[in-house]
Amino acid sequence: MSTKVQSWRRPAVPVLISVLTVLLLVPGAASAAPPVAESGPDVTVVAGTDAQLSGSVSDPDGDALEIRWLVTVVSEGDVSSCTFSGPWSWAPVTAQGLSPSLSCTQPGSYLLQLVVGDGTSSDDDTGALITFTDPDTSPATCTFRPWIKRLTSLRIGDAQSGLASYTVLHTYNIAVAPMSGTWSPPTSSQTLQWLRTRRGPGLALISHTNGAGRSGECVLFVRRDGTARVVG
Repeated sequence: MSTKVQSWRRPAVPVLISVLTVLLLVPGAASAAPPVAESGPDVTVVAGTDAQLSGSVSDPDGDALEIRWLVTVVSEGDVSSCTFSGPWSWAPVTAQGLSPSLSCTQPGSYLLQLVVGDGTSSDDDTGALITFTDPDTSPATCTFRPWIKRLTSLRIGDAQSGLASYTVLHTYNIAVAPMSGTWSPPTSSQTLQWLRTRRGPGLALISHTNGAGRSGECVLFVRRDGTARVVG
């Protein structure tokens, strides 16, 4: 009596499983993910003041990271006029290194790029554009509306730096309200109401300071006939 011997074939291992096994088990077979750097938002400040950067870094592999910053003059700037609190060369990640300050006395635009490295790779984003505008060398200005039913308004404003404070120093035959004001951050303008307390000439002397620290004064003159003008 004969016995039929059945042949047995070993199932083939799918090619995909083989590839995955190699990638998972063989050291160095899988490429590490590079770290990512974000330089933060653009900033605009007056030349000579601090621009605060806000960078961040991350690494999917959890590697130890180092950072440094790059600076490029985009227009009209001069790097020699700048001071920077962050690292220009490779340094360990710190809160100060990620959020340094830049101050340039030369107005212009500067591109700051944060670069991050994990020992083998680095990555920097498109950067943060830091713009330093011309410093405000003029104080705030005072304007007023024509006489309307004995009550008028006086406006103090500064379109560039804003109004930081004002004080009515002296009045004669004129009532002004409010008598003072202070703002932080500066406001664009403030309107004061004034009127003559009786017939005859009047005067009001007002001191003001804009957001750039420039101080000035304006004087409101009212003639006997009620016509008025402001100086300063």
